Amino acid sequence: MACDGAPRDLGLDQGRACREALRARFGARSRWRRARLRAGWSRGQAASLARDLRRHFPHHAEQLAGLAVGAGVPRGWLLEQLAEALCAEPAATQPAAAALAGPRALLARALMGEHIVRRSRPEGLFASVDVTDPALPSALIGVNERGLGVVVVVDGAAAARCSAPAALLAQDCLERFATLDAALEWCLARPGGGRGWLLLADAGGEVAGLEVSGDARRVLRPAEGVLAREGSASGDLAKALRNGAPSAPAELVRRMPDAIVVDAAERRLLVGGRPFSP
Repeated sequence: MACDGAPRDLGLDQGRACREALRARFGARSRWRRARLRAGWSRGQAASLARDLRRHFPHHAEQLAGLAVGAGVPRGWLLEQLAEALCAEPAATQPAAAALAGPRALLARALMGEHIVRRSRPEGLFASVDVTDPALPSALIGVNERGLGVVVVVDGAAAARCSAPAALLAQDCLERFATLDAALEWCLARPGGGRGWLLLADAGGEVAGLEVSGDARRVLRPAEGVLAREGSASGDLAKALRNGAPSAPAELVRRMPDAIVVDAAERRLLVGGRPFSP
């Protein structure tokens, strides 16, 4: 799927491409629920999320508005989908994720749930390829044309001044930055809530992570070249990766058979062994 242009145009392209899937998902809601959303009613988390999206992530707000129009579903429902995916993902279903430093930096995230492969060419910014949920404006794993890769793993909600999830910063990184240090600096300074990890890698072989817990931020550095976020069924992933030291995407896929892999040096994403480039 290809998305091009200004933020609203990116959303329109995604909404049109995912219209059938999103309308089917929305249609599974109760008649009362659908009527309430069509009437534009919003409360609680969705209301504060809408406010902080407009204030702190205006391009995401515009993209979500385009997505709603393109798919023919209420924007309020998409806001709730975003909140459920990036602010309240149950820990019991967490995917494993990993970052490996070296001459060829690699990122990986286990694939869970419905997903799309999306090529984005935002106006005046870096092109990228990523995997995400059809209802989300932001990547769950991706890499841009300059070799900056990013992975998001969400642990759930955490109180913060900003109700919009910090996981949205992943898309900012893909669109704006070529190097890990520049992306980290941006993420440390920007608002965003929720709890989880962002893992980053660049074409120079560097990897790092950012742990988010509400307003708190902590930079994570690799131990023996590995940063790993254990999933619900991954066992001791960090130990296995340090012992095996995968140096190529195919080796990492053997260690994490359900994973999507970013090869930062090659500026490509591997999904089921199939390569995708921006």
